[in-house]
Amino acid sequence: MQCPYCSGDSSVTETRVTADGLRRRRVCTACKRRFTTYEKLGAPGLKVSKRDGSVEPFDGDKLYGALQRIAAHRENVADEDLRRIARDIEATLVDSGRKSVAWSDIVALALTRLGNIDPVSAQRLAANYTDESGAVRFDGSEPNRPTQQLGLPLDDEN
Repeated sequence: MQCPYCSGDSSVTETRVTADGLRRRRVCTACKRRFTTYEKLGAPGLKVSKRDGSVEPFDGDKLYGALQRIAAHRENVADEDLRRIARDIEATLVDSGRKSVAWSDIVALALTRLGNIDPVSAQRLAANYTDESGAVRFDGSEPNRPTQQLGLPLDDEN
């Protein structure tokens, strides 16, 4: 590792294990300054295929944030439970061996796990993917028949 001050070589004087990874104290062999580096395990190369067709890297923190928004006003759902759900979903997806996963697979896993902890939060999550008939629709397809909104037809009949 190069020294951030003089770009000389450095040596490790102390290594500690932390919750996020490793913390190393280093000393530069040229200028004798000390600095600390942190090593964190990199995220797996898991990609998520989104509804709009775009692909982005899987982000466990983003999943945790979404779960927090879903369970925002539920007092019986602890943040630790939501973090555990997000980690469990990530582990399940990584263990499956797939390089790419559909967004609907993540939602299905979240619904199952969230339903075990708080059915109301699971229903709030499912409401984002429910069509007019009340069925949970994961494929992004349109409902079978056009519906009317505010008494007006959806089709232009001129």
